[in-house]
Amino acid sequence: MADVYVPRQVEVRSGRAPEPAERLFTVHSRARVLLAGAGDGKSTLLRRHLTDAAAHLSRHASEGTPVTAPVLVRATELVASPLLADALATAVTRALGPFGLREALAEDFFRRRPYPDASWLVMVDGLDEVSDRTARLSLLDRLCRETGQKDSPYRFLIATRPLPVGELERLGRDADHFTLSPFTDDDLRAYVQKRFSGLPDADRHVRAFTNGVIRTRLEGLARTPLMAAMLCRLYVSDPDQPLPDGRTGVFRSFVELLYEQNAHKGVAALQEQAIHALTSRYQLPGDRRAVEQAAERAREHLPRLIDHLAHERLDGSTAPAGEILAAHPHARRPEKVTPPLWRALLTDLLRATGLLADQADDVDFVHRTLLEYHAARHATRDEQARDLLLRTLFPARRLRDRFAWPGRRAPDGDRRHPLDLDPSHLGFLLDGLLVPGDRIAAATVRALEDLLAPAGMAGYYLLKAQVQLGSALPPQTTARWLSAFARSPLLIHRHRVEAAWDLAELDGHREEGAALLARLARGRDLEPFERGWAAAALAGLDGHREEGAALLVSFALDPALDDLTRVTSARDLARLGGYEDDAARLLEAFFMSPGADEFLRQDAAESLAELDGHREVGARLLLELAQYGDALAARSLARLGGRHGEDGAGLLAAFAADPDTEPHARVWAAQYLAEVDGCRQQAVRLLTAFAHESAPDSYARMVAAEGLAAFDEEKAAELLLHGLVFGGFRASDRVRALKVLACSTVHRGVAAEPLAAFAADPTADATHRVDAAEELASLDGHREEGIALLTSIAEDTGVDGWDRMLAAASLAALGEEERSAPLLAAFAADTALQSDARVQAARALAELDGHRARGIMFLAAFADDTTRHRRLRSNASASLTTLGRYRIRR
Repeated sequence: MADVYVPRQVEVRSGRAPEPAERLFTVHSRARVLLAGAGDGKSTLLRRHLTDAAAHLSRHASEGTPVTAPVLVRATELVASPLLADALATAVTRALGPFGLREALAEDFFRRRPYPDASWLVMVDGLDEVSDRTARLSLLDRLCRETGQKDSPYRFLIATRPLPVGELERLGRDADHFTLSPFTDDDLRAYVQKRFSGLPDADRHVRAFTNGVIRTRLEGLARTPLMAAMLCRLYVSDPDQPLPDGRTGVFRSFVELLYEQNAHKGVAALQEQAIHALTSRYQLPGDRRAVEQAAERAREHLPRLIDHLAHERLDGSTAPAGEILAAHPHARRPEKVTPPLWRALLTDLLRATGLLADQADDVDFVHRTLLEYHAARHATRDEQARDLLLRTLFPARRLRDRFAWPGRRAPDGDRRHPLDLDPSHLGFLLDGLLVPGDRIAAATVRALEDLLAPAGMAGYYLLKAQVQLGSALPPQTTARWLSAFARSPLLIHRHRVEAAWDLAELDGHREEGAALLARLARGRDLEPFERGWAAAALAGLDGHREEGAALLVSFALDPALDDLTRVTSARDLARLGGYEDDAARLLEAFFMSPGADEFLRQDAAESLAELDGHREVGARLLLELAQYGDALAARSLARLGGRHGEDGAGLLAAFAADPDTEPHARVWAAQYLAEVDGCRQQAVRLLTAFAHESAPDSYARMVAAEGLAAFDEEKAAELLLHGLVFGGFRASDRVRALKVLACSTVHRGVAAEPLAAFAADPTADATHRVDAAEELASLDGHREEGIALLTSIAEDTGVDGWDRMLAAASLAALGEEERSAPLLAAFAADTALQSDARVQAARALAELDGHRARGIMFLAAFADDTTRHRRLRSNASASLTTLGRYRIRR
């Protein structure tokens, strides 16, 4: 849908500074992951690269430049096909068919490299759309095995919404992880200008559109490419019509535009052709009338049928779309039509709408958010359905003293806690319950009050996601809730700042939110770092720039504050615009101050080098740090490019080659060097030399091989064989070495037996036993053996509770929900178990389907417990933040 794409940035998991999105396609790793939320532009970015690569591939190939040839395939298509090459051939044939491809591409075509010294870049879109977790994990394992093949012609780029912790780690240690940044103000402005460039008086339309987005409180939503594209399309269709309110309103208007008004293509004509093709098969007038009437009835009720299909899909049905619709009363098959022909007609009717697209041998929604929207329409299709949904989400016992329920209660098996649902889907459901403003809407607000009333982390978790999504929560009630959260002593400090910031962005409540931010920044009940964050948020509000900037300056200058707060305050000041020189002086002064934290000195110098006009000063300070052995500073220097980049690369090479440098530091230096253009092979040579200068069974050899495995698994495995065969490694290093061996295609089988023996040894360290069993489970043919060993450790009361919890969490990551869920719940509730273990167990539990709400409530209880250590409360709230998948502003 987002047919015009503005270049954006990605944030690499291992790096701090955002980089251009194009870096995603140029890194050397065999596997890379692109993470982004619903509608954030993952699919658009992949399609844009596919188009650009097609335009330039021939020229690069003729020049002899090594290239990757991209090919796009949906994750669900890979799951359905046992062979990768076959799935690629089918996907590309289907994609090129409408453009004149005359015969199917051969499977063998994709088994070979596209060009000598080139690879296929297999872009796997929509991994999160594989709803069956076991199938999803199996696919990840398949891709990991393929990347482990030394001569594999494939590189992989997997695009997905965030997944449960541990799942993406199955791709291996060398997989790069990127997060796609949302549109900035400049991105959105450029996007809109390009979309409206063909309109007369385009600048006027850009201003009108921008004002409309602000007026309807859609600014946050417009930062996602899907919503930006939909809003632009709605505006262009009728510039005089005001933009709809809220996310559901946008989707409703867009679907009407796409389907009912035939804006996308001739929907009516295509559907009439499909019906005519079927009815023309029958010659008797009575048969023809019966078939035509049934087909027209299905066509007339197609919007409701689409909603029903979405509901079934979200509920886990994997049956073909035509089969699902054929079971609906409005699409009942006439007697004379065979089931395959009838299902084919229903599928054609769906395909013509533009809401669904071909996928394998079926059709599916073009975007998961559309699926969620239509499923919510089904769940709120009339008053009776809304009433049932309300009782399903908020059982009657919570409201029995306030609301007389008509009819029967929802059966226990039908009840679902709101926190069990994905926030995006829950938002559409709440919109359906709240928008009409009737008794059900009023009851929904009261039910939400019950969840939010304690002003603790569980309520904030629920509210935060819905505010960010733009759900139809009552504005005044939302403001009251946000104000309560900003003042709540239960919340971790940064969430109080977030709540005040959200309040300031709520229409009509800027000054109230600004007053709260100022109070939090100046008060003493928050930690200094969060006070600085409140000042930065305040400075970003219209009319409060100087007030916030003054606070940031005072924090940066205050020697009584911690170093992190001082550096971060100076960096935040630099982002305001117009304060760059002031920020530069503060950063340089911090760098020069005696006793400053060494890591933060490097951070200050790097920030200084990023400021216009201060690059040379920052580079000089980085060099000052780097020449005394600071590999991180050398890495930052190398990233500056030019002569500074040469200095940084030279220092990294020197660190990696220095036998007096600590082993891990040598490996890090080599890995940082590999990030520099043209230095990858030099880094590999340095790591190899480091390994060979160490004893075969030494800790240094093992560390060097671990680092080398990111570039060459086979060479790394060979370096460790001697120490493993002759048993020279100490126990903990032996497991690490076996894990490197397990990444090797050639030597993988050698690792299985010793891993199993170690995991089964009751005298061995239990933490290492868990590592061994988990690695064993990832090997072909040893999954069940590894799971059995993990289960035995998790259930063994003689093992330390922390290690039992780790084993249960590993079972959960492997998709063993039935085995792991009761164990994790017991560990989370066990007051005799150390608190960190209980938090980790709760997080793992919250990742399991059907156990999300229970895990969230455990985490919220830890986060709200003011008697616990601040670090533990922060860990619990951070788990909820990442689990909620909402925007993290710092």
